[in-house]
Amino acid sequence: MNDQYRMLTKIVRNMNLKKNSLGRELNYNEEEALRFISKHDGCIANEVADYLNVDKALVTRIIKKLEEKNYIVCLVLEDKRKKHLKITEKGLNYKGNNQTFERDYYKSLFETIDPKEQEVFFMTLEKLYLVSKQKRKQENEKIR
Repeated sequence: MNDQYRMLTKIVRNMNLKKNSLGRELNYNEEEALRFISKHDGCIANEVADYLNVDKALVTRIIKKLEEKNYIVCLVLEDKRKKHLKITEKGLNYKGNNQTFERDYYKSLFETIDPKEQEVFFMTLEKLYLVSKQKRKQENEKIR
């Protein structure tokens, strides 16, 4: 019975394994960092660490790799101790290609599912997403 609850994890894992087989340049945390930087233009490393819920040393390595691969640039502004992270055109292209791959992968899975079943599934999935987002926010507030 409990394996039902892990089914979404298994589906995402299969998609990520497919991505890896195609020679993806970035791992999951790096892609998530790139996504966050894209959404929060000018953010700092601490914000990325908080979002990913990982230590600052790992985020430093992630940022270094993203910068070396020209997916982001680090700008030193007023406070010289803080680098503001900005996504580059190459980073935007990578993010867009990744989103397209994910959309196409999931779309292919639903080709055999009746449209009415899809509608119910996506309504339920939206509810689950909102609950998970709320729980994450509450847990982050407890940590601080």
